[in-house]
Amino acid sequence: MPKIVDEQMREATRQHIIHEAAHEFARLGFDQANINLIAEKAGIGKGTIYLYFENKRELFLAMLRFIAQTQLAAIRGALAQNGDLQTRLEQLFLAFVRLAEEESDSFNVYMSALYGVNRAFRTEATKLLRDYVAVIAMVLEEAQARHEIHIDDVDTTALMVLSLTESFILSARVLGQSQQSLMAQATRTAQFILQGLGTPLQPE
Repeated sequence: MPKIVDEQMREATRQHIIHEAAHEFARLGFDQANINLIAEKAGIGKGTIYLYFENKRELFLAMLRFIAQTQLAAIRGALAQNGDLQTRLEQLFLAFVRLAEEESDSFNVYMSALYGVNRAFRTEATKLLRDYVAVIAMVLEEAQARHEIHIDDVDTTALMVLSLTESFILSARVLGQSQQSLMAQATRTAQFILQGLGTPLQPE
């Protein structure tokens, strides 16, 4: 078997294990999740999983890094869209709605590492939080350069935008709102955030 194919198969198996691990860690938390059960759900031998991950902690850390790469790529893609700040805030909101729905286990594990049962991994999860803030801050700086808004502290404002977006989606999901219902609120949410930032400046 060509080496490149073998490496692709190994990476595919690794990602499959991570996907199953995210489900178990989201369901039970790090302490209660069983690495042998994760291997079983992934369809591999209990000993085989240790060819990919030395122990449960390494598996959890690898999962967080994979979540970071996946979610950050989605957020960057959303904010790379053309348009004014409101349009890009709408795209940010929609990206988080999709992540919360389509990658719910990963989204929940990330949030639990920041605030919940998996807080032992808060340091690693915080790195993703900082990356989120940095990407949003860049968009705000671009909007400020185009005289759409005027803000004194870009990083703090970026954190507020992220917090408003994430917390709203999490709370709405807890209350049972559907993905379709949440997506319909993207424009209203973006407008609300813009009003909180202050009156946009008129282009010169």
